[in-house]
Amino acid sequence: MCVSRCTETWRFDREALELPAEARRTLVNSQVKEAVGSFAPGALAGSAPISLIEESAVIGAFLVVMGGPLALLASGMWIALFGTWIALGGWLVLSLALAYHPLPHCADELRASWFVRALYKYFSYRFVWSGDDDKLSQQSKPWFGAGPPHGVLPLANLLSIPAINSFGFVHFVGAPASVVFHTPFLRYMTMLGCVDVSGASMAKAVAAGTCVGIVPDGIAGIFKCKEEDEVVFLKSRKGLAKLALRTGTPILPAYSVGNTAVFGAWFDPFGIMEALSRKAQTSLFLYWGRFGLPIPRRVNITMLFGAPISVEHIEHPSQQQVDELHEKYLQAIQQLFDKHRAALGWNHKTLRVV
Repeated sequence: MCVSRCTETWRFDREALELPAEARRTLVNSQVKEAVGSFAPGALAGSAPISLIEESAVIGAFLVVMGGPLALLASGMWIALFGTWIALGGWLVLSLALAYHPLPHCADELRASWFVRALYKYFSYRFVWSGDDDKLSQQSKPWFGAGPPHGVLPLANLLSIPAINSFGFVHFVGAPASVVFHTPFLRYMTMLGCVDVSGASMAKAVAAGTCVGIVPDGIAGIFKCKEEDEVVFLKSRKGLAKLALRTGTPILPAYSVGNTAVFGAWFDPFGIMEALSRKAQTSLFLYWGRFGLPIPRRVNITMLFGAPISVEHIEHPSQQQVDELHEKYLQAIQQLFDKHRAALGWNHKTLRVV
């Protein structure tokens, strides 16, 4: 019978994360939890211990990153209505500076940092897989990792950037929407290591030997979130399958458990905010978290992943070939969720792909 496995990222200190790759691999493998078949219900539902200082640091950081854009927008609207032309000009200069000032290249330093480890603790961040899927992902040629659902903020996917580089032993970057790179305050998240989500950018990264992760339901997926179930907007979103075939890149199926619980969201029932969001390529809706503020709730977040799906290199794939690969991927994420949801305390949820 297949063995289920789990790595709890918060259990490793800075010294462990700074070890050379092979020594770190030995240490990480020695700490992997195992269960024959599946983990018992609730076995992976516990929360990591966290100090008051660590928790406060995470809260403060998200107040800046998530609250900063809201504060900047609100102040701009107030100045436009009640301020002077000089004040408005100053606001525009500040906004442009925040959107385009250079960011340091510090992904490797952040990977083992005190703050990233505080994030792991705050969200009790885990990787869960079955059998030797971890080894298959490491031995595979560079892949596209696809882990829905988006939620208000895809934190499982964000945390996977430093975590995969630390515990997955492949070079990995995230691929957020283009607008994120120039959204004041929110863009600071890209310092973890990101490339643009465009097909050309992702293809260039895998050609250079780097694995790339995306949130395949994207902005549209935010507007499908339901409290009672996990609803993923993916049936008609086949762009990743087409790109994978055109480049011959494997797809690593993944599922982000907890993304939809981090924030609450409200959007109109008529689809107006969704349509505007798609046009603007940014998210336009109301959201709230801890204390009613733009601070994520302290919920457990887990990245489930399976073995890479092999993909043949076909320069001009037919629609049938795209459909078949897309269906393989959808089946894989459904199996991941169904197998591990009980262990994570999510047995009351069902996954629906729409």
